[in-house]
Amino acid sequence: MSKIATHKGKVVQLNGVNVSVMIESQSACAACHAKGMCTLSDKEDKIIDIKVSTDRAANLSVGDEVMVAVSQQRGMQAVLLAYILPAIVVVVSLVAWLKVVPEPWAIVLALAVLALYYMLLYLFRNKLNSKFVMSIVDY
Repeated sequence: MSKIATHKGKVVQLNGVNVSVMIESQSACAACHAKGMCTLSDKEDKIIDIKVSTDRAANLSVGDEVMVAVSQQRGMQAVLLAYILPAIVVVVSLVAWLKVVPEPWAIVLALAVLALYYMLLYLFRNKLNSKFVMSIVDY
């Protein structure tokens, strides 16, 4: 059985079976008692869209506190696609380009390869969205 990663959120919009939930993404610094004295705290609100059953949507209203869940395996896959693979792509392409062109051009071309990577992610976003399904587990 796969583990589940959960996050608290608040319903901000209902549109049939589509529910928009605002979750507060924060770094470890944001939970610190001294965050007011420090400029390093990082706190950001994100809105995610979740499809729910008609019965569940009928029981929700704007402003409700909900618990959003995703399997931990899917979360790790998202981290791999968003952070780890792009870092590998940049380093490998930079090393490869350095063997062919001068350093300034190698840097520009490595960044172009990175842009191409993210463009491919964008083009396949619908397929990826179908794999990374979030659900409301508690309200």
